[in-house]
Amino acid sequence: MKKATLLIFFICMACTISAQQKIIDSLQNKVKEHPQQDTVKLNLLIDLTFYYKDTDPANGIEAGNEAAQLSQLLNDSKRLAIAYNYTGLNYTAQGNDTTALELFNESLAIRKQLNDEKGIASVIHNIGISYFNLTNYPLALKYQQEAYEISKKINYQPGIASSLNSTGIIYLYLSEYPKALNNYLESLHIYEQSGDEFKTGSIYSNIGLVYDKLGNYNKALEYQFKAADIFRRFNKPYNLQNVLTNIGNEYDDAGKPLKALPFYKQALTINEKLGNNRGIASNLINTGIVYNGMKNYPEALHYLARALDLYRKLNDKYGMSIALSYISNSYSRAPAEVLKKQGVAPSQRFAKAINLQMEGLQFAKQIKDLSAQSDAWDNLSQLYSDKKDFSKALDAYKKHIAIRDSILSNEKRSEITQMAMQYDFDKKEAASKDAADKQQAIADAEIRKQRIVKNAIAGGAAILLLAAIAIFIFYKRKRDAVEQQKEAEYKLEVADTEMKALRSQMNPHFIFNSLNSISDYIAQHDIKKADYYLAKFAKMMRMILENSEYKQISLADDLKALEIYMQLEALRLNDKFTYEIIVDEQIDQQNTMVPPLILQPFVENSIWHGIAHKEGRGKILIEVKKENELINCIVEDDGIGRNLSTIEEHNVRAKKSLGMKITKSRIEIMNRLKKTKGNVELSDLAIGMRVEVRLPLALNF
Repeated sequence: MKKATLLIFFICMACTISAQQKIIDSLQNKVKEHPQQDTVKLNLLIDLTFYYKDTDPANGIEAGNEAAQLSQLLNDSKRLAIAYNYTGLNYTAQGNDTTALELFNESLAIRKQLNDEKGIASVIHNIGISYFNLTNYPLALKYQQEAYEISKKINYQPGIASSLNSTGIIYLYLSEYPKALNNYLESLHIYEQSGDEFKTGSIYSNIGLVYDKLGNYNKALEYQFKAADIFRRFNKPYNLQNVLTNIGNEYDDAGKPLKALPFYKQALTINEKLGNNRGIASNLINTGIVYNGMKNYPEALHYLARALDLYRKLNDKYGMSIALSYISNSYSRAPAEVLKKQGVAPSQRFAKAINLQMEGLQFAKQIKDLSAQSDAWDNLSQLYSDKKDFSKALDAYKKHIAIRDSILSNEKRSEITQMAMQYDFDKKEAASKDAADKQQAIADAEIRKQRIVKNAIAGGAAILLLAAIAIFIFYKRKRDAVEQQKEAEYKLEVADTEMKALRSQMNPHFIFNSLNSISDYIAQHDIKKADYYLAKFAKMMRMILENSEYKQISLADDLKALEIYMQLEALRLNDKFTYEIIVDEQIDQQNTMVPPLILQPFVENSIWHGIAHKEGRGKILIEVKKENELINCIVEDDGIGRNLSTIEEHNVRAKKSLGMKITKSRIEIMNRLKKTKGNVELSDLAIGMRVEVRLPLALNF
């Protein structure tokens, strides 16, 4: 389930005013001191309308209306178009996009008559933003691409960057994360080249949202705090409230809800002052989500209901989808007395919750939000399970898995990782080239000076010096390029190994076998076993997905996940084997850190290639010992061992080698980082096999 709605930054294209922000008080005073109804006053009102959109949109609308009336009085079509455009931006800031669209279209019609291509691109871009706010993503994408093409045609770099950023935002909401990140990075490059620090703040925040979607909350917070610092320095409350909300979201997603609440409160105070209904709704829903997670259901339902009411008024289908989802969750878990105060009979809690979740799912489908659809099916699976309707629970869970896997496949993760690394590499290379060019220019100037004041011998010496500098620069650049290439290859190796490890943990055969077992229990009307198996299976899947976000987890958590896996396999194989887990008393299980599920491939091999072929029951022993600065994790079974027929031996070794290869790669990376000597050893026993996995001893202190 989504933990929070995420606020993004559009960058409105302004074509006619200076990039330097003017002081609103100064503009107000100048308007008061200039009673004449002329072009001077009109320009002051237009500037005031633009700057009000970030601080006081209500006054911005008033100033914009006055500017439009004066433009009509003076018969000034160009400034009338600007007044309509800026007044529309103030309505957007208030969350009234329907009225904003009317003004944008008025402005667009005038600009087309004037053949003002830059102005046309600006207004089309703003129209796209309003359609996005109204959750019409296909139409929003169409307008942003149209604005991009016009800006590109006239080589208007700020317009190109704004459209790239806005397109990235739309792709983010469509769960196309690689496309979103690619657009953000292209936009960021333009703003960095132009030195527009304020605009880079907006892009930083949006990049942070991509990392949030990927579960990398530390990286997400790093980008959000960068953005917050910039907006505080530029005194931009509208932008700052967005970032404060996003910081709260990151803390909540990272499992730190108490840290999230103060940021939501700060953002809500700013939005209430601005009259920003969309921002107020977002702060309310996020606060409700935190209270829901803390099981404070009266407070949760209070905030969520207020948010839902605002989203309905704004016709924001995305917000309605999320609000309905969390209200459904609260109804399914709240105590009876809380439900009664809400006018819901406790016996009808699940029926009411399912209806609300289905309504939210329909909104998610209407706006084609795959992420919200996946969450909705996951929630429905849990609700049907709680209602003991296991057939529908299984069907909903399968739909959740199918949509989730389509959103972020391993290939997409790899693409994002490579894209980010390539951007960093290009940036460093460009900086290195600029430094080298600057050094070369200084050297050339020195040589020209020496040619004037020195004779031919001195000139020859200068040429030798220049050659030495050139050789040094060439050598240094070549050496730096080799080092950067090695660093990039190593990062790719780490990312590839992590992806392979996750794929080995999320073995599709195991998942589908488990789902089939659940289906069989349901078909046999063995509801108790189906319920037990489904609960265990769901718990294991959640643990794997949660643990996959970390390079290391506690030994206790890892052994717990491994035990659940063995319980599921034992149940599926009709208690074909037993198991025992022994941990050395010298080892602190809670504070000893290991890579997630590093023993699972070996346990799987013991079950399927050792015990499964054995007559009678078998046993698996898991033992963890401390050896100096290493921990030795042992997997031992009493199966048939490696004394198989030629064909069986070939198949077993082929399957074992994949798990071993991935595990060895993970251990080699740990050895390189920590300069240790972890390894994997296999040995034959009189009956069965023994695998020893030695890992660097890592403590969470």
